[in-house]
Amino acid sequence: MKTIKCVNDNGMFVEFTYDHDATEFFLVSADGIYNMDNAISTTQNATTDGSTYAGEAIQQRNIVITAQMRRNYQENRNLLSMVFCNRAQGTLYHIENGQSKKIRYRAENLNIEEKGILRVATISLICTNPYFSDGEPENIEMSGWEDYFEFPIEISESGMEFGIRKKELIKSIENNSTTSIGITMTITAEDIVVNPAIINVTTQETLKLLCTMLPNDRVVVTTEQGNIDVVLYRDNEMMNYNYTVDEDNEDYIQLEPGHNDISYTADEGRDYMSVSFTFENQYTMP
Repeated sequence: MKTIKCVNDNGMFVEFTYDHDATEFFLVSADGIYNMDNAISTTQNATTDGSTYAGEAIQQRNIVITAQMRRNYQENRNLLSMVFCNRAQGTLYHIENGQSKKIRYRAENLNIEEKGILRVATISLICTNPYFSDGEPENIEMSGWEDYFEFPIEISESGMEFGIRKKELIKSIENNSTTSIGITMTITAEDIVVNPAIINVTTQETLKLLCTMLPNDRVVVTTEQGNIDVVLYRDNEMMNYNYTVDEDNEDYIQLEPGHNDISYTADEGRDYMSVSFTFENQYTMP
């Protein structure tokens, strides 16, 4: 059975499904979920047959949910008006056959019938990012410390090894998305690191930071579309670090669909870098 769950950023939610007994809102339809609108731009010349390709982009997604209420009309109207209130933003979860995909939305319109035994509610949502993503992000660790102990713990007289440094200078990643996607990288310095860099070996994209990281510094780099940012965390302070990006190779690494090899380096102190990153696959349909 399919369920659609909308959760606004205040934590209020409503569920729609094909069972009057399981929910207050029977799902009649959800238009805009199983389609993709790709706008292709072309140019024409009076002396050239046909047209010339200029570019393309997937358009924003408009999801329109139609549901029926058969009881508790006033309470259900109040709930819908609070979940999809003016300026409301939230996350729509599409759950079917045990698989969940999510997409961010802004509430555009809410219309509820005033009379009748089965009263129809229509909700229009605008998804400026048209892609669905997985319910949970992928977490990749390239270098760091692997714990060798669990609690409860017993230490022998000869002592014990508490952990071992795990280091992979290159990591193979599969992007199962239908588009290129950004990642969130975290670089932690165990000692001084000069000019750290992350490299997508497959695409030859390099993101290099012209800076000196001190012990225990943490730099978080986000390369998602519309959310590109570099932040330094030092001594419980957060600082804008965007100015450190080397303009000679300011590519802001992304994962292309399929196979990607990711690596890291530094002008000095590469062995003192702990590197991890997260990403979410994105799909044109759930």
